[in-house]
Amino acid sequence: PAPVNPPAPAPVPPSGPSDGMLYTFYVYRAQSDASYPPKNVNAANLEGAMWYLQNEVMTEDPPKFGITRILRYKVQMRAPAGLLKKGMNFGVRYAYDSQKCTGPGKCETMYSKYGFFIGCNKFESMYPFPSNQTHYPGGIWYSFPGQGACDAPATGAATCTYSYTLPSEEISLTELEGSKGQSFWDNDDDTANVAKVQAAADLFKQKYPKSADLE
Repeated sequence: PAPVNPPAPAPVPPSGPSDGMLYTFYVYRAQSDASYPPKNVNAANLEGAMWYLQNEVMTEDPPKFGITRILRYKVQMRAPAGLLKKGMNFGVRYAYDSQKCTGPGKCETMYSKYGFFIGCNKFESMYPFPSNQTHYPGGIWYSFPGQGACDAPATGAATCTYSYTLPSEEISLTELEGSKGQSFWDNDDDTANVAKVQAAADLFKQKYPKSADLE
């Protein structure tokens, strides 16, 4: 029989700096008291984090997954050259479970082709998740592959697409709920949820008045 050719190795993404724009913004994570860096994780804008709390965490008492706080990181990102060639600054938002990329699709293949990009999905697109309409207008989720993190400002090299500040800023769920306790989460409509997001934003502003005003 004819010899079977081995599969071709995954292409190596361009490794040098890109000429992409440097973006600076906040991301938020609902987290337990455990401390670890924002690598190989999902994060969100504030609306996205509050939706996650409302729909997947505060459905139990005590809160599911031992979550006690909302962390805020200032992130700087620059898209890798492979992704820029497609006219994109963000790629598909992958799910990370226990710090492992679980799709949709084959994460390793896309990272090998385009570099370790930050993934992003707006709730309004209903892909890949949440897949139905939410009552948190403007919600966004992100994915942060650990191999794309770097200490210096992001260069857009395949392995240096984002950096983040430490220590993170944080508010506790107890602080956020105040005297309302878990009834803070009772109503799930646009008006109530905008007020919840604003309450969280105000609390961050109160605790960290010198921090930059970023999206």
